[in-house]
Amino acid sequence: MEDRWIVFDDLRNFRDLGGLSAGDGSKIVRGKLIRGGNLYGAGPSDLEKLAVMLELVADFRTEGEILEKPDPEIPGVRNWHLPFLQTITEGVSREKDADRDAFMRYVADPEQALGYMVKTYEHLAGSGFAMEQQKKLLQYLLKPREKGVLWHCTAGKDRTGIFALIVEEILGVSRDDIIEDYLMTNQGNHETVEQLVRHFSTRTDVDPEKAVPALQSMFGAREEYIIAYYREAERLYGSFDTFLEKALGADHKTRSRFREIYLV
Repeated sequence: MEDRWIVFDDLRNFRDLGGLSAGDGSKIVRGKLIRGGNLYGAGPSDLEKLAVMLELVADFRTEGEILEKPDPEIPGVRNWHLPFLQTITEGVSREKDADRDAFMRYVADPEQALGYMVKTYEHLAGSGFAMEQQKKLLQYLLKPREKGVLWHCTAGKDRTGIFALIVEEILGVSRDDIIEDYLMTNQGNHETVEQLVRHFSTRTDVDPEKAVPALQSMFGAREEYIIAYYREAERLYGSFDTFLEKALGADHKTRSRFREIYLV
């Protein structure tokens, strides 16, 4: 999976779904389905590279996140705001108030931090608002295009990871490979998470032995989160296939069309 990383000068945690095995010897085509983190801070060479690669950027962040760190304009590329969340969610949306609240509430209790993130993924599996936003992008992806589509949030972990999971499920990627792809975010965000840990753990009276694992739970990718998402979707709909069909409109015809477009 390592060769799917897309390397930029100033951006982190971008990779192509292309190359993932989809069973029966097929793989996801390269250059069409791309996941990433924040585009804020992209330099001229990064913007030039993105302009060559993309036709659309789907931004899953809240209005507040966008106001703090807006996406740069990429020549010839449409930017589409598709927020997953209607309100601030600590540890998922990266608005200043949300991060401050999350830090104060959970930094002294690693178990509570982990439990909060598990509940957040469970919530996202049942969020009608999030489903409607994802359905819009899934419908957009049903038409073949010459260039790629990038979806992103702030860290490229939670909202970005969930949509990647959905696309990968539709295309027939195994659950083990989906989880492995999600956990690769820890490599892409390693420096960012370490900076957050250093920043928070040195500016509080909380015991660093508690603060560090709590912050790693809040800002890192963990298998428990994806498992919680699957478990809640299957609890609500009986099976993940039914979830894809009923919650996201990905019926047999839609899935077949996705495979026609994105598998080789």
